[in-house]
Amino acid sequence: MVTGEKTLPRRGCRGRRTRRRKEEGETQQDGGIFNLTDTPLTDIETKVLRKGMKYVPTKHMNLFDMYIDLQKFKKNLCLKKYFLKNPINRPSTFQFYQHTNLREKSTFFPKSLISQEINTFEEMIMTDLGKLKTSTKSNNLTSRERDVLKKLASNDKIEIKPADKGGGTVIMSTEYYRSESNRILSDENTYRKLNKNPGKDIQDKFIQYLEEGHVLGILNDQEFKYLKIEHPKTPVFYFLPKIHKDLFKPPGRPIISGIGSVSSRLSEYIDHQLQPFVTNTIAHLKNTTEILNILSNVTWEDDLLLVTSDVQSLYTIIPHKNGLEAIEHFLKKSEILQPEQIVFILEGMRLILENNYFYFQNDFYLQVNGTAMGSRFAPSYANLFMAFWEESFLSEHQSNLVCYKRYIDDIFLIWKGGIHTLEMFLQELNRNEMGIVLTTTWSQERINFLDLSIFIKDGKIKTETFFKRVDVNSFIETTSCHLPQWLDGIPKSQFLRIRRNCTDLDAYETQSDKLRTDFLEKGYDRNKLDYTRNEVRSIECTNLLKEKPKKETQFSTDVPFIFSYNAQNQSIRRLIRKYWPILRKDPLLKEILPERPRMICRGVGNVKMKIAQKHTRKTPSNSNHFGIQKGFHQCGNCLNCRNTKSKKQIITQIDGKTGPIKIKEAITCFTKNVIYLLTCPCGLRYVGRTTRALSVRIQEHIRSIRNGNEKHSVPLHFKNKHDMNPEGLTFIGIKKVEIPWRGGNFEKTIGKEEMNWIFNLGTLQPYGLNADFELCHFLD
Repeated sequence: MVTGEKTLPRRGCRGRRTRRRKEEGETQQDGGIFNLTDTPLTDIETKVLRKGMKYVPTKHMNLFDMYIDLQKFKKNLCLKKYFLKNPINRPSTFQFYQHTNLREKSTFFPKSLISQEINTFEEMIMTDLGKLKTSTKSNNLTSRERDVLKKLASNDKIEIKPADKGGGTVIMSTEYYRSESNRILSDENTYRKLNKNPGKDIQDKFIQYLEEGHVLGILNDQEFKYLKIEHPKTPVFYFLPKIHKDLFKPPGRPIISGIGSVSSRLSEYIDHQLQPFVTNTIAHLKNTTEILNILSNVTWEDDLLLVTSDVQSLYTIIPHKNGLEAIEHFLKKSEILQPEQIVFILEGMRLILENNYFYFQNDFYLQVNGTAMGSRFAPSYANLFMAFWEESFLSEHQSNLVCYKRYIDDIFLIWKGGIHTLEMFLQELNRNEMGIVLTTTWSQERINFLDLSIFIKDGKIKTETFFKRVDVNSFIETTSCHLPQWLDGIPKSQFLRIRRNCTDLDAYETQSDKLRTDFLEKGYDRNKLDYTRNEVRSIECTNLLKEKPKKETQFSTDVPFIFSYNAQNQSIRRLIRKYWPILRKDPLLKEILPERPRMICRGVGNVKMKIAQKHTRKTPSNSNHFGIQKGFHQCGNCLNCRNTKSKKQIITQIDGKTGPIKIKEAITCFTKNVIYLLTCPCGLRYVGRTTRALSVRIQEHIRSIRNGNEKHSVPLHFKNKHDMNPEGLTFIGIKKVEIPWRGGNFEKTIGKEEMNWIFNLGTLQPYGLNADFELCHFLD
């Protein structure tokens, strides 16, 4: 046996402390839970957390959500009809610059094509949905378990995060979480603390850059509109604990949540442009299947060595200058892009790299080195950086490198020439000016790479699935609120993965037996598991290594009904099927829609979203410092109150469709960002929104009523029914909408809230005065 390892020493005495605690027999792992705090979990807390981060508590149907899904479905039906009558003329395929298909989701809704059949279908569905009853017996968590979940989410003394690797759930004290975060952020080579929020200045830089690209024609109109984010969100920092490195004081893997940030879409655009170059690099490894195919064609010889290398902290060590030099090398080498587009892409990357700011604990930071964490192009950037470095040595060592492949920062190679020449080769690799440091392991018997254990048996290369020391049973329980058909497919996909990875049937038997046990623990059917296990056993692993041919994407004519999965799934499906024939009576839809509807369920919030995302939340400030009673405080004295003859009063609730609804904030005539309710003398109601002081918006309504404005439903009604007299009009502030602390499109936020109230109070015409339902707020 020949094995070897070149590794870097661990930080401080962490390794010794861990070994000592292990020798004392301590353990903090319980069913996938790693409790690193001094406070033991209660039995019920353990029971809830054992379900895992992917577990979805029962979600019952929300009638408003279903209404939104129906409106989106109506929009898609009308679009199909529109384009059937107005075919698209495809433009010429010639493009001087390489463009993408990135574009904003269209808000175009040809409502003139809403037929009687479509309206009848909607009416019948909504009527029957309103009659569906929910039963607490169908909840997969007890009321006590749901309360525990809420308490865990709101407990400010702990932080709960998924483990970086292994699928476990890690509970840390808030003190440790902040301490480790501050340790990471104290690295002055990578981060710099800022004295103010740089968001507005950085946004101006991005807009100027995009406008220049648009003027030059490098960005077409669709790309420019998509990339220009008017209301960006502030990126936030968090980390995932690396319990595979240290079970008791895990170092953190820094992550920036940058979805919706000022650079997020530009990063997506750049990644689209870089991806073809990444896949064409010599060492690029797509997935496990590819390395298995490569190994199947290697003949083992006695002087060969199995070698794996890991690049230490690749994402954070790439100097901007070197990284951009690597990208420029590949873009120019290909001659696919025009010179000015290459300059545009490089400038965009520089802009993102040098302005990657984020928020943590009331402070703003700037990343000054490494790839921009949280950016979409980070893997492509790192891949091309490594490929640029590899070009300096791969050709020189072809006689020694039987195989050399890399999955981002994980390298696998088969070396020919003995240990001494390998060590010299590794020393050469570690002597570089790019900051790359390799941790390397080699063996002539067994080595682990990605999810494979690669070993030599009877003079041949064999493989089986590699399980990490910290791997836990993270499969989803069958009681989770997931589509049953989706859950049923999980065991087969996992048995197929094991069979693909295992060269020998003996290894498959052993590993599939463990897999079967894991699934049984999660409530899967024993007979189905045994059938699937035996079915997969009969498949030759070589057949699983064949790449499935890509299906040609064809223009789909049918319109699927998409809704969020919930406990009433089967009842909803029955209703859609029941009333589907009504739609097919529409002459145009009959040509489009199949006889049976196609329905798609989207996933809903899991445990992780409920308890592991404190980094995206901020403790709301208490604006009601004086304990003012909740409700609408009508002054009775302002111009609006005098014009409408309103008296001084406090209104604490309003009438909803199913009963009274309490007002949950203290609102006055001068409160901003308010949803309000108007009621005319004849009882019809109107829901509106305003980001200005409520009194300003109400004054506009009164002025419009007196002027007989016919362009708005409220003054038009008063002109037709109340002689343009605002007396008797009542107004109430019913909801104060908080501006999201991270930013984003507040117009959409308050618009969604307004639509919710319009639906729940039933104020759409003819039952109220709201003329339209604005679906655009929900088209994310």
